[in-house]
Amino acid sequence: MKRITTLLCTIVLAASSAHAAIPAPEGARVAVAYTTPGSQRIEGVHTDAFMIPASTQKVLTATAASLFLGLDWQFKTRMLASNGALASAKSNGGTLPGNLVLEFNGAPDLTRQALVNLLSYLKQQGISRIEGDILLDVSHYAGYDRGNGWSWNDLPVCFTAPASAVVIDRNCVFAQLKADQVGQIAQPVIQSGQPITISSEAQVVTLNDYYSGCELEVNLDSGNNYHLTGCIPSQPGKPWPLSFAVQDPTVWGVNLTGWAAKRAGLTWSGKVYSVRKSPDNLVELAHVPSAPLGKLMDRMLKRSDNLIADSIARALGYEYFKRPASYASGADAIREILRTKAGIDLGSALLADGSGLSAHNLIKASQMLQVLDFIARNDEQLQLIEKLPVAGMSGTLGSRGSVQMPPLVKNVTAKTGTLQNVSNLAGFMKTASGQRKAFVVMVNGLTFAPKIRQALKARRIASPHYKFERAVLEQIYREQPVQISD
Repeated sequence: MKRITTLLCTIVLAASSAHAAIPAPEGARVAVAYTTPGSQRIEGVHTDAFMIPASTQKVLTATAASLFLGLDWQFKTRMLASNGALASAKSNGGTLPGNLVLEFNGAPDLTRQALVNLLSYLKQQGISRIEGDILLDVSHYAGYDRGNGWSWNDLPVCFTAPASAVVIDRNCVFAQLKADQVGQIAQPVIQSGQPITISSEAQVVTLNDYYSGCELEVNLDSGNNYHLTGCIPSQPGKPWPLSFAVQDPTVWGVNLTGWAAKRAGLTWSGKVYSVRKSPDNLVELAHVPSAPLGKLMDRMLKRSDNLIADSIARALGYEYFKRPASYASGADAIREILRTKAGIDLGSALLADGSGLSAHNLIKASQMLQVLDFIARNDEQLQLIEKLPVAGMSGTLGSRGSVQMPPLVKNVTAKTGTLQNVSNLAGFMKTASGQRKAFVVMVNGLTFAPKIRQALKARRIASPHYKFERAVLEQIYREQPVQISD
């Protein structure tokens, strides 16, 4: 009898261990929120703790933009001149009197070739000369071109390219470093026509030295000048690729507008420069539309495109408040649109930008879940779920280690959120019973031992925290209560 009792106890303990608490990554803060199918009650762990959302914040930006602007809305880069100038030019040998104005409003997909095409409209009208200046109107935007709380040492990198009034070629420029022989100074190579300068003191080192802590660093000078120090690994016959975020987008715009005007076959008597107030009595000659908002948001969500997210957020600030847009007004517009059109009050949550790049952003997992539930109820109008990455299939979930195996692969549709020491997921999955469930998993304060960080930098291993993330997601999939041990 005693043996039978012991055996029964062993079976009970084994059954309960299947639902044992999942150990959180060492020292990390974790928040998990979800709803049980058929219930509106929010379940989870630390659901009301404020967490850094990182790029899951783009879910809020996309929802507000869909509600207020609509999926067909477009940015417009306009070319303007004084009323009657075009007719006067046609009767005056092809010389446009007065200034030509280009009105920039933050279109994130404007290219230099599109700018050439816009200016070529004048040639098509028989105009080849401007008797005046070419002005860049940047008055739609105000304040800083980067958000409060962006990491200063990320600023030279293209994923933090400024969402300014002037965006041309994504405000990102490419170059190379020759890295042939260990011990040499790497030499920069800049493609012709790129209005930047690069100087280098960066040394060429072995691959082992590079992954042991000697990194390439970029020091920023005034204008679009970059000075390189630190190290790059030796790559004989294979240049080291560089990509830099434009530091002064207005100077960048002035230089590329002059270049584009020449490519369009135009000459002008004055200068090219930026203004914050255009002359009065202007009429539109032509404009370049951006891709529709729906298409922009597809890239924004699948690829976690920060430039598009912050451009849309600032556009919301301009359109909602009818005043020059800042990051703050964009964040305020998102908050107000969610409150008035979705009934979601973010309360004490802090929004500093539209992309999630800022470490100042703070939101509860329960609040993010409210937004996801609203999307699920209204997706026929919003059309956002189809734009999210799919595990093992697309976007930033295409190769994420936590969701590459059944039952999660192809079954998790979610926005990732990654910053230094932050790794989040917010989205949807179809549970074991076949019902779609919204979920939020946030991990802040995530860090690893130096050797693991080096291996992660070299991409030799997947992030160790993926084991935790997968365990949580599988519990949600099985519709079992999530328990986490700190």
